[in-house]
Amino acid sequence: MSIAKRGGVGQSFLLRAGAMLAVTVAVLAVGMSGAQAGTRAPVKVLDFITGADVAKAEQEGELIYYGHDSESGIGTLLDAFKKDFPKIKTGYVRLQTGALYAKLTSERSAGRFMVDVVQLSDIAPAMDLQQKGGYELYVSPEAAAIKPDYQSKPAGYFTWAGTTFAGIAYNKDRVKGDQIPKVWKDILNPAFAGNISAKFSSSGSQHANWYMLRKLYGNDFWKDFAKQKPRGFDSRAQLFDRLSKGDDAVCSMAEYAGYVLVKEKGANIEMIEPPDGLTATPILLGIPTKAPHPEAAKLFIDWALSQRGQAVYQGAKILLYASLRSDAPPMATGKRASDFKLLFPSDWADFVATHGTFVKEWNTIMGL
Repeated sequence: MSIAKRGGVGQSFLLRAGAMLAVTVAVLAVGMSGAQAGTRAPVKVLDFITGADVAKAEQEGELIYYGHDSESGIGTLLDAFKKDFPKIKTGYVRLQTGALYAKLTSERSAGRFMVDVVQLSDIAPAMDLQQKGGYELYVSPEAAAIKPDYQSKPAGYFTWAGTTFAGIAYNKDRVKGDQIPKVWKDILNPAFAGNISAKFSSSGSQHANWYMLRKLYGNDFWKDFAKQKPRGFDSRAQLFDRLSKGDDAVCSMAEYAGYVLVKEKGANIEMIEPPDGLTATPILLGIPTKAPHPEAAKLFIDWALSQRGQAVYQGAKILLYASLRSDAPPMATGKRASDFKLLFPSDWADFVATHGTFVKEWNTIMGL
């Protein structure tokens, strides 16, 4: 196992797992887990409030981040943090949320506590980790600007760092006239059979898409979609690359952020916002228990949830997550989350309970 490590913009190398484990053991030996470190009066650092001991965070000198974004997306986020705190090196592991969570739980089961901060794009594994006692309880001072609906219950285990949402996209050279999709049911058009794409079941965004459209249109909706023989891919970059080249005519899980990125590069594609809404999923940040660098972890959480960090999530087009802070400025596109009709589950417990059904059904749809 290797962790990509960022020493600055454009630089990376591999960090050996054995060395990381040695650091973890040393930290635990002196009793410096987040829970044991106690609480501190919040202080202002730069232009945000933190409950971390910044001096100790800088002494720890490192932050290991697990996330689901592309390598360039994670790099953009971590480089911005390191620019503000140059004494703290950053390293990361990047996988789709399902695979990332499997890796995290496997490591923890083996007594290997490798990670300081984890970001997931599916609430199901986040709630599972909370139920297993896998999150450190840390209520960020910056979470005061985020509604309780967008935080774990109780608050402090994980917080929504933003949201990503998806509609339908099509290649304008391949889809024209009355074939252009306008509503979600149009992805069932037989004309798109064998030429329509989606994500694999490891994607939290795909789970949300499956769940909400099933709620809106009934269980038979996805049975009919299976007849389209959709092509599955791991990342939105793959989906939009294929769509831009015309390898696929339609993408049924077209994330707004991915669309904006390729559209600005001149791709001849268009995204549709169906009147029923865009399926949406939260981006969830939390600190796993026994983090090897607990103060750096707290500092990162506070930075990420602050307007300073949210400016990176919203302003970097490789990320482009809509902030849910009450005082959030617009995204780089000039739009806010409130400018879109977003479809979130109304019952998160029910959503989580469907995960096994989703994975089984979706893998069948994808021919796996």
